[in-house]
Amino acid sequence: MFPCNMELTVESIEGTSYQNFLDYIRSEKTLKNYLLYLNQFLAVIPDDLFVKNIGKKPSTISEDKINQFVILARSNTDLTKQIIKAYVRELKTKVEKKEVSASNIKNRLKPIKALFAANEIDFAWKLINKSLPKVGKTPDRAYTREEIKLMLDNAGDIVDRIIILLFSSAGFRVEAWDYLTWNDVKFFYTEDKEHKGLAIRIYAGDAEEYWTHGTPEAQSALLLYREKWNTRFGRYPEPSDPLIVATKVLCPKRLRMGGVRTRIVRLLRSVGIRLPLEDGKIRHDVPADHGFRKYFNTMMRRAKVNYLDKEDMMGHDNGLESSYERYTEEDFERFPEYQKAIPFLTIDDSERHKLEVVTLQNEKDILKLKVHENKELEIQLKEERRARLQFEQEIKQTLAKLREEKLTNWNSN
Repeated sequence: MFPCNMELTVESIEGTSYQNFLDYIRSEKTLKNYLLYLNQFLAVIPDDLFVKNIGKKPSTISEDKINQFVILARSNTDLTKQIIKAYVRELKTKVEKKEVSASNIKNRLKPIKALFAANEIDFAWKLINKSLPKVGKTPDRAYTREEIKLMLDNAGDIVDRIIILLFSSAGFRVEAWDYLTWNDVKFFYTEDKEHKGLAIRIYAGDAEEYWTHGTPEAQSALLLYREKWNTRFGRYPEPSDPLIVATKVLCPKRLRMGGVRTRIVRLLRSVGIRLPLEDGKIRHDVPADHGFRKYFNTMMRRAKVNYLDKEDMMGHDNGLESSYERYTEEDFERFPEYQKAIPFLTIDDSERHKLEVVTLQNEKDILKLKVHENKELEIQLKEERRARLQFEQEIKQTLAKLREEKLTNWNSN
């Protein structure tokens, strides 16, 4: 039964174009970006077009102006097409001047398309899409291990180290820092209680939630930070506490993605990795935060990690494959596959040396096992050879006996 106090109002039924747009966009980050680009688009439309076609001067309030533009689009589709075409031409001019990238034009059109879709406005985008400049390969790259090591060597505090190590070894996006809590991290240990690595849940509670993993090096940094947390706040972090907190606060307060990005950029500038842009360049060679994700992807490929496992650990959509897979994330079945990449993802030289020693010891143990197995196989082969010779000797004796009996019977007859 429906609750008796439930009631629909005329306003809630009719809604607004802006509310339809809000309902259409699920991601908070996507909505924020879409509103930014949408308002930039609306700002360049001449006021006279609104006055002439809907009889109103456009509002300075974002919500009202979006509603007015939808009215304009419904009343005059041809004019709307001309507005968007002119907007694309201006953006193409900026691409030629290298003020924006070709891919940025598509991003600026996405919120307009979403606004039309949310309000069921039938609009032909084919000709506009064909007029867009071809998107080439993005000329950016991943960080190198040497660059990440330089950042670690010059990190201001343990928080900087955790940001660098988790970013580079887990490969998640910067937005994840707004979600992460201590409940999202699971530590793994060897039989000797040595650090083995970790699992970390990204976007917990969100439709895009997934699990990835981190290195023993990142695990050690987090456990050290946990002890410092106890010293600072007089208690260990609760499961619901944010994973990392701002430094100048009396109570645990999340260090959000904006603060994380600020720390990274400051560190990059201090070590000379992120210098001012040269004339004509619109972006740096390495994205400040996304460069870690590119490094993660590169190292996973070098380690020959299974492609679908790697894509899952990056939160990528695998299409129909995800509908048929039967992994249980909480069982961390992908961790053995991730372990292939740990030597590639470990940054500190001493940690890498430890891994090399462990790897060599494992190889030595495997070699000993193979030698032992070979000796056992050799003994088994000798036993089989002896048994075969004995069997052949018995056959010969039996045949000789049969011939002798046959010859005796023949003589007697």
